[in-house]
Order: sequence, then C-alpha cells, then structure tokens
Amino acid sequence: MAAALTAQSFPPAGAAITYATGAGTLTTTGNTAPTGPGLALLVKNGSGSPITVNMVIPSGITLDGMVQTTPFTVSVAAGADEIIPLRAVRYADPVTGLATFGFSAVTTVSAACINTN
Repeated sequence: MAAALTAQSFPPAGAAITYATGAGTLTTTGNTAPTGPGLALLVKNGSGSPITVNMVIPSGITLDGMVQTTPFTVSVAAGADEIIPLRAVRYADPVTGLATFGFSAVTTVSAACINTN
C-alpha cells in the first residue's frame, strides 16, 4: 500500500522529522502528500546508487503557457538528500489536491512532507 504523507510542522525550537521508510511503507507509485505554500517533499536515499523520484503532473497543467510532461523526475544521488517543493500549481491533483509520486527503488529510501513556514 502506498504511503499517504501528512505535513509536519515544527516549533521554533525545532523538532525531529518523522520519515516514512522503505519497502512496505513507500511504493514505486501512488504515494501522496499535501501541496501548497511552504510544503516540500524531503527524500533521503540511503542506498549506494542513485534513485529517481517520479512526480506526477496532472494532465492539463501548464506553466508559463507550456504544457508540463509527466512524470517530472528528480535524481537523488547515492547517500544524498533532496527537497522538492510541493507547489499546488504544479502537482495538485484537481480532485484530491494531493501530489502523487513514486520512486525507482524504495528499499533504502525515506521520505517526509515538511512545512517550511
């Protein structure tokens, strides 16, 4: 079953991030997270090889008059972290308002939706 991430907000003093991790929690397709101002997908790649995050762009989405192709891919290097802004104008499903995404591999991947506001 795909992960349905919720946005994590943090107090002024800071707090630990709670990650969804690995196979059985994250899947290669169908994971979701909320979209909007200040929301971002934080991805940690714990493997020795790069992975790809596949961000679904709903049909009909245009930016600056150009139709966007799906998926929008983000490469995460071996042992690295990436942060992907979850802009509603680009990723929000018109029915659910959620971003949908997947990974090329999930065994050693961790992900969280964070609120940067």
